[in-house]
Amino acid sequence: MNFLNSILLFFAVLLVGPTFLANSENKQAAAIELAAKKDDPYKDMILVRGGTFTFGMNNEDVMGDWNNLQTRKTVSSFRIDKYEVSNKKYRDYTHWLENLANDTAVKDTKDKGLYKQLAIKALPDTSVWKEALGYNDPMVEGYFRAKAFNDYPVVGVTWTQANNYCRWRTDRANEKTLINFGYIKKNQKYVGKIVGIDKLDTSLTNKVVKKRVKSDDEYIVTPEFRLPTEAEWEYAAKVSTMKNAATNFRQPKSGANAVHNKSSLAATDSPYPWGGNGVDNLRSTKKGKQGMYMANFKSGTGDYMGMVGYKNDGAGYPSSVNSFMQNSLGLYNMSGNVNEWVADVYRPLSSVDMDDLNPFRRDSTLDGDDNKTSLYDAENTLISNKSRVIKGGSWKDRPYWLNVGTRRPMDFDKASSTLGFRCVSSAFGYDAASESAESTTPWWKRLFKK
Repeated sequence: MNFLNSILLFFAVLLVGPTFLANSENKQAAAIELAAKKDDPYKDMILVRGGTFTFGMNNEDVMGDWNNLQTRKTVSSFRIDKYEVSNKKYRDYTHWLENLANDTAVKDTKDKGLYKQLAIKALPDTSVWKEALGYNDPMVEGYFRAKAFNDYPVVGVTWTQANNYCRWRTDRANEKTLINFGYIKKNQKYVGKIVGIDKLDTSLTNKVVKKRVKSDDEYIVTPEFRLPTEAEWEYAAKVSTMKNAATNFRQPKSGANAVHNKSSLAATDSPYPWGGNGVDNLRSTKKGKQGMYMANFKSGTGDYMGMVGYKNDGAGYPSSVNSFMQNSLGLYNMSGNVNEWVADVYRPLSSVDMDDLNPFRRDSTLDGDDNKTSLYDAENTLISNKSRVIKGGSWKDRPYWLNVGTRRPMDFDKASSTLGFRCVSSAFGYDAASESAESTTPWWKRLFKK
């Protein structure tokens, strides 16, 4: 009887074991990722595990720009916003600044003046909707303020304004921590980065990082929110086509982070976040959505949304930020809707020049090796230290610009009705796989391992 019970137990474990382990690993990873905070600063963000990928233009360059040649790069793990920053979220920021400027607790006239200037400078330029030969005037007044557009991407925001929003978001993520440890008063509005400080207040930070919690782990403030580097943005858009969309410690069977040594490292040939190749794959094949466009873009002259009764994308202007989920990671509108600011200075040879680990071009670096022949005059070209990269295509762009490898310059102090942004935050400790992912020991031996 004991022998029979042992046999039955073995087969039960054989059937249930893999599911049990998978669920256990999934729960463990989810618990780590979410951090179980009531006010989770990473709410509506997706963890993207670092890896190697093909950075650059992965389709025919019909424009002849040759400004994003294919190279192999590696990026570290990071979190990225699931959605583009919406009007509502950006208004939370501008209202916070307005309240700060009117706060009776702020006695210093000089500070009040500074905060008022910050509040004014943060407002998006709604005049970007005006056209000399078109009537978009209602959007000037309504798009940013009307509740109907709450969940639509904020536009009319410069690169500088987008960075300032990221600074403010970093302050808000760390404010409660500083209050809990007694470094700022409970009712004190923490301004930190938004007043132009590059880092959190040094006196506070030094005290906080030295603070030991009960578990004896050193306490670290929340990593800053920022604009993504171009490589991070493109990796997030392409990662699903590498079949590397696992959000737990169990690595996929193929793709850049696969356990099999013969897996392809360059499986990013798709020009779009949802996969496919060429313009034929702009339309959905899912049941009930056959023929509908996968993104919000201009499909032809005068065609922004499709015919009445069967609208292709149904949006003559930007669409809501939670429309058009294009990516198996759960990212929305990486292609189409609005172009997005990234952190990098624009240079045609960036993909060739930059480091192959966490590539990023800063202000002072020029194209090529010979600085004398690589200096650009800002008055005669868009290629200057003022130019930043924009990615993804918009509601007003043709399909070519939906290719996630395409890139264009825009001066950091310019704004457009076709341009928004999303934030990222570095994710420490997620590049290394767990033992369960790397182990070659059969699962049943690991289950009964002492």
